[in-house]
Amino acid sequence: MAPTVDLPPKRALGRYSYPTSHRVIELVAMAVYVGAASVLARRVGVELWARAGLGTALAVAVAAFAGFVAADLASGLVHALCDNLGSVDTPVVGQKFIRSFREHHVDPMDMTRGDFVRVNADNFLACLPVVVPTVLWLDVARHPYVATFVLALSLVVIMTNQIHKWAHMPEVPGAVRALQRRGLILSPEHHQVHHTAPFDTHYCITSGITNEPLARIGFWPVLLRGCRWVGRALPGSPAVVGDPADLGVEAGSERS
Repeated sequence: MAPTVDLPPKRALGRYSYPTSHRVIELVAMAVYVGAASVLARRVGVELWARAGLGTALAVAVAAFAGFVAADLASGLVHALCDNLGSVDTPVVGQKFIRSFREHHVDPMDMTRGDFVRVNADNFLACLPVVVPTVLWLDVARHPYVATFVLALSLVVIMTNQIHKWAHMPEVPGAVRALQRRGLILSPEHHQVHHTAPFDTHYCITSGITNEPLARIGFWPVLLRGCRWVGRALPGSPAVVGDPADLGVEAGSERS
């Protein structure tokens, strides 16, 4: 059973228990993303409208679906690396990214108590190095489908943690549950595979669409072997330690 924890205190900028300076950075990152993505979406819309036709519609569908699949794959790679390499003391990424994955395994329901900013802001921040350069330097008139791919990829990425959160909640809106049942977003049943011993597969947490193909080709064992090799240079890496407890796997939880 997941531990019972009180909600974070209500403050001027929402409910959070970390420094206010961190919350300000989160809000700024979200605002910058929304501004940049809006500019990109407008440019893409104008260009695609000028090219309106069946061929354009098919190309857009392919580009958007590629972004959808790429986002799921990216979520799995980041998840696997943060679960198996380094520690919360690893410079730069330890406190910002690794900590959240490790704490999630200790208390899987914690993210369900976080507000939208706390749960999703890190993904907004992670998208900026892709979206901002695209807005500044990509010629959308020449490469509208590349822009469509980037836009779709970033939109799915920023929703990944929210989708993950829904997969942990006992009750979700009907529309969300319908998407889960159809496999368009991560479902609790699908995600449970990752948190079932030996906890070494199904790391993708957006839709899970790439989990089965990656499992079938033996991708995760190869990646984990790589993590063990690289982890020798990163103190505290669970992939090297090899103890499930060091992976942050929750003890006795019914769903994670």
